[in-house]
Amino acid sequence: MADDYFSFTGKLFDQKAISQKPEALKGIRVLDLSHMIFGPTAARFLGQYGAEVIKVEVPYQGDYWRGGTYWGKYWKHSNPLWHFINHSKYFVAIDVKKPKGKELILKLAQTADVVIENFTSGTVEAWGIGYSQVSKINPKVIYASLSTYGQSGPLRFFPGWDLLAQGASGVLSVTGYPETEKYFKIPDFFGDFFPGHFAAMLMLIALNYREKTGEGQYLDICQAEILMRSLFHFTHLEATGEELGRTGNMDPTMAPSGIFRTKDEKFLSLAIATDKQFRSFCKAIERSDWAQHNEYAKAFSRLKPENARKLHDWVAEWVKAKEAREVLALGRKFGFAVSEVMDDVQISQDEWRRERGSVVSFEDEMYKKLVLEGPIAMLSKTPGRIKWLTRPLGYHNRYVLKKLLGLSAGEIKELEKERVVGYWDYRVGQRPPVYYDLQKDSVFNYE
Repeated sequence: MADDYFSFTGKLFDQKAISQKPEALKGIRVLDLSHMIFGPTAARFLGQYGAEVIKVEVPYQGDYWRGGTYWGKYWKHSNPLWHFINHSKYFVAIDVKKPKGKELILKLAQTADVVIENFTSGTVEAWGIGYSQVSKINPKVIYASLSTYGQSGPLRFFPGWDLLAQGASGVLSVTGYPETEKYFKIPDFFGDFFPGHFAAMLMLIALNYREKTGEGQYLDICQAEILMRSLFHFTHLEATGEELGRTGNMDPTMAPSGIFRTKDEKFLSLAIATDKQFRSFCKAIERSDWAQHNEYAKAFSRLKPENARKLHDWVAEWVKAKEAREVLALGRKFGFAVSEVMDDVQISQDEWRRERGSVVSFEDEMYKKLVLEGPIAMLSKTPGRIKWLTRPLGYHNRYVLKKLLGLSAGEIKELEKERVVGYWDYRVGQRPPVYYDLQKDSVFNYE
């Protein structure tokens, strides 16, 4: 029976069949006015599932994140993280501060189902492309303003980034170990990526409502408030009168639990939830006497801080004497929860993730092969996909302005002369790879 089920699901989610299946959001147009990571992540998510995402940037400058790569490391004159955040979009460069540029953006907004911006509160309104202006010409629009502190309140004009959102949300306060004064930033822009996906979900909720009623709406999406939703500490405090406190690498609902170093200098995460799992674990490590001890036999007793700490220290000593493969093998044999702490090299090369499509080695026409994350979940009928990597600044100008707005080649040339629209300068992050022949590119030279 199990074999039949896994054969069935294997066919449903066959990675080779993705290109032959429809896209869930095909026909939805997203105007991405956002920059950096938070807003672009939300737009990218919609693009992965079929939406037509048009990203607007400033001519000859572009999104700051084009050149904001980790430690100044570039790849083929581009930022690898830029590809991760912004693949599968159309890239146009329009200067909103010029009257004709604002007019072009409003024309694009008039055709959009969703508009996304993540500038400081009130900025796009001052530019004349905010919700009050766009909703007059497109009443059905879903207009999403993404910011660190929201569109109201005393902090609304403050600048914000991932780290500030982590602090304002309370997330930083629960990192680190008890009885220390050290807090740890959750790395790799968790404060942008997590809220970005949450924001995309809120846009889909609004699109569903519009499908039923025909009505658009304005979304005030606050980064710090989204991050706060990953905490329940204030509810615990209100209910018990006690602070939950910091728990380091231990899970306060399971004991023993933690992250442990092995004999071969690897790290394993291990967590024992139930009494049955604890008995199996004790058998695996040849300490069945623990399972009979009054302080450890039942989960409630194991969770007492002093007992949990003793178990943690004993398990740490046991794991330290074993190689990772030995502990993992015992976990499979005896049925307790343990996993290797994997690094980025292991993840990028992991056959299981490649098979499922959560890690994809994507072959791009311009940049060739790059390993990226695949869609966030597997859908049997409408799977997500990567269409292309990012493109140079203004690469899709002609395509978008001609096909979507009906401008002629002459009109576009005039706009270029006036610097209303533009392309890249020679700074790294904006330009195409030196080996790429733009003269033969039919999209860049559309019609």
